[in-house]
Order: sequence, then C-alpha cells, then structure tokens
Amino acid sequence: MRGIVVGVKGSVESDEALDWALAEAASRQVPLTAALAVASDDPEELERRRAVVQDVLDRARERTGSTIEASAEVVHGPAADALLEASADADMLVLGRRDRGRLGRLVLGSVSSRIVEHATVPVTVVRHHDTPGEEDAPHESEGPATVVAGVDTSPPSVAALRHAGEVAARTGAVLEAVFAWQITTLAPLPGSWGWAPPLDDYERFARECLAAAVERSGVDLPEERLRQRVEHGAPARVLLEASRTAERLVVGARGLGGFERLVLGSVSRQALDYASCPVTVVRR
Repeated sequence: MRGIVVGVKGSVESDEALDWALAEAASRQVPLTAALAVASDDPEELERRRAVVQDVLDRARERTGSTIEASAEVVHGPAADALLEASADADMLVLGRRDRGRLGRLVLGSVSSRIVEHATVPVTVVRHHDTPGEEDAPHESEGPATVVAGVDTSPPSVAALRHAGEVAARTGAVLEAVFAWQITTLAPLPGSWGWAPPLDDYERFARECLAAAVERSGVDLPEERLRQRVEHGAPARVLLEASRTAERLVVGARGLGGFERLVLGSVSRQALDYASCPVTVVRR
C-alpha cells in the first residue's frame, strides 16, 4: 500500500488520526488507505468489517471535505503485525492515541508501541486530548505553523531533521531545529580533559553541533523559515515544551528492536507519551 496508511478502529482517537491522515495525504498528493486489523478470517465477517471501515472513511471525507483518492481495507491478523505488514511500503503510517488528562493519562498502548518500535516507515501518532491539563495543553501559536525537529547529532536525528525539512518545504511551515543540551549530554570539549570549561564554551559547541547536523541533513529552506534553537535543559523537557505550540514534532529512533537509550533515556519515547502535538518517528 503506497501513500498514507492509517489505522482505524471506530474510536474518537482513530477518527482524529484519520482526519489528520487525510490532510497529510492531500498535502503529499498521495492516496490514503484506512486499515482495520481483524483477527477473524471468516469472509463474511471480513466483508462486514470492511463496510464499517468504508462508512468511517466516508464520514471522515464528508467531515473534512477531502477529495483525495482513499480506500477502506481490512487486514487479517493481530493488530500490530497486520498494520506493520500493510504499511511496509507506505510513505507513512498514522495511528491515534487517547489521553485522559493528568490523573488518568494513558501512555502509548502496547499495539502502538510495538508498531512504532518495529515499523520501517515513518510513524505519526496523533494524540486525542480529553481534558488537557494546563501543563500539556496545546496552545495556538502566533504566525506561521511550526514543525519542530529534535536534534542530537546522531544519524536518526539527522534523518528526523531531513524529514521535518521536507514537511516544512511542502506545507510552508517554519522548521525549528531544537538542540537541547546539558553538560552530561555533550562529549568532552577538545582539550578539556581534567577541567571544566566555561558554560559559554559548551553553548558554542552545542551551536556548532546543531549547525553541522542541519548541514548534513541537506535541509534547504529560506533563512526566515529555518530556526536553529539551542537550549540548556533536559532534551525531553525542552521538546515537550516546544510541542505545545508546534504543528508537529519529529524525532528519530534507532534500530528495529525498539528505542535505544539516548543520553537521558528515550527522548523519542517520552515525546510519544507526552507531546501535545502529533509526533512523527523517523528511522535512519
């Protein structure tokens, strides 16, 4: 299935993911497939479920005014495995996630977690807010839409930056490349073994790292639409704060067996669990 594949299951969060996926497919000018994973292999049951998915898709197209090519599919098997197979040659897989506020918050479910950990294509998780708390409620940003990319100079983060640049170029958004650092997250400065350089030296080194990552990514945007932001702080905290006014947060993931540990733990995982905006995870 080429284009955008979106997992549906007849819930509020999957409806929001479907709406988002329709807009993404329109932006890319590619077809969309709404896919429902079904354990049964009974032909009549599969056809009945396909009709349900078609109805969900029709209502979404009416709701959003979308006119792109779209189809409803039922895929047989356990949800994670079936959606992974269905999206193996897609441009992107989109999933929904429900949030129940500060006291009842649900982090990424087991099916979505398995998909994100093993997908070979970019995966976007669209979060549905039931009762957003003050600390993570999405806010309207002033000016043009912003796509935030988390950068730490690793190959996956450079791939994420490249992907974010493509989104910004296609949509007219501003790309904000964010490099969050602490002394413990940076390699020792050249010639600094045995002593602690001034913080200004670390700040300058962080800016050099970010500039180098931007250059390696090949991002080509007008100066006014490319922001390079260096901030002292825990990477996850900085990115989560940035997500409150972003249209999308793009992060990198390493390997196919799950998230490898980043300097302060899995920044990508925390972004998926707690970001206020849709999060796209990109592999190498």
